[in-house]
Amino acid sequence: MHTALFQAPNAHFFNELDKGSYMNTVISARNPRWSDLAHTSIVLSVIFEETKDIFGEVPFGASAQDPEPHGVDLFNRAVAGEFGEILEPTEQMVQAQVMCQRGIYSAEVTAKINELVAALDMLQDAVTLGMATDDQRKSLPAVKAELDALRLYRVQLAQLETLPGYPMSFDWPVPPATPFVYVKPSAAPLLSIGVSEDELPKP
Repeated sequence: MHTALFQAPNAHFFNELDKGSYMNTVISARNPRWSDLAHTSIVLSVIFEETKDIFGEVPFGASAQDPEPHGVDLFNRAVAGEFGEILEPTEQMVQAQVMCQRGIYSAEVTAKINELVAALDMLQDAVTLGMATDDQRKSLPAVKAELDALRLYRVQLAQLETLPGYPMSFDWPVPPATPFVYVKPSAAPLLSIGVSEDELPKP
């Protein structure tokens, strides 16, 4: 299952605003809530000494890997329970996270599809013009199979909402392997018509 991070709206803005070479002073922090199901970051309502007169209380996203020392400090203090119980992310937060991650996966697979479509067009042109090499002819089924697999994966991503447990607990569609593994279809067994089992050749 794929996992991604999510920050509450405006939290990134204030994180960037407070960046500096020193550690901002926290006057108060409350309402801690995990911003993702993996519990890698927390969103809190924070008042900083340096910005209290301009912004007052602001949403702030903190994590153990925060580039700012006050972000790491807030995360550790929240995990220790200093600001009260850390609530689970809301369904809206998780859904926004899922939508963002789906957009990333969809863009990646679309780029691969476009690349394969161009390659397939070139191969088919070479075959049509009688200019294809043996290797090119042999590669056609594998290219088509990979293209079909990628298109299926993209459709599955587009239909996440139909999966059981969405968006809080569901299994992400599995993308085709990279590099793609092509399995040649096995030949269908020949059927003997009008012949009983006793008349069939014995192995």
